Amino acid sequence: MRIHFEKRFILVLAMLHLSPQVYKNLRHAVSTMCHTEGILAFYRGLTPTLVAVFPYAGLQFFFYNVFKRLLDPPLKSGKTGGNMRSLICGSAAGMISKTVTYPFDLFKKRLQVEGFEEARVHFGQVRHYRGLVDCVVQIAREEGFRGFFKGLSPSLVKAALSTGFTFFWYEFFLNAMRNLKESQ
Repeated sequence: MRIHFEKRFILVLAMLHLSPQVYKNLRHAVSTMCHTEGILAFYRGLTPTLVAVFPYAGLQFFFYNVFKRLLDPPLKSGKTGGNMRSLICGSAAGMISKTVTYPFDLFKKRLQVEGFEEARVHFGQVRHYRGLVDCVVQIAREEGFRGFFKGLSPSLVKAALSTGFTFFWYEFFLNAMRNLKESQ
């Protein structure tokens, strides 16, 4: 829930930057949102976030292990590396995991920007959703299957880099701790 609130906070800051005529500052944005939309405005998009976070993490580890086994057999000495193999396997795992769970990320983002109608009017069509199910139905009806994957490309770049480097450093430090333990 902390991560969700932080993302909502970042969204508020972005809206302050993009459209300073709507809110004077962060305090004004938070108080206005609280008074006009209630405290639940800060939790929009929480349901799709919670639905997607566990499968996303599980798929990352699953595909990382699959790719690691496919790319190279396990090393005999027990060293896992922290090398290019873990970076590539982690990147591929992150991209597949993000692709599978991306529709929930889209739902979350669409629900989170509700309430910023004044600021969003300059960016094109302003949509209103009554909740997660309404969001899914409207996207399917108005945008079709491809609508569930709008904005996937930048997310794939981020997922490849962040997951790749996460597994790279995980393997690197795991190997360093093993070497330290063996030297003692």
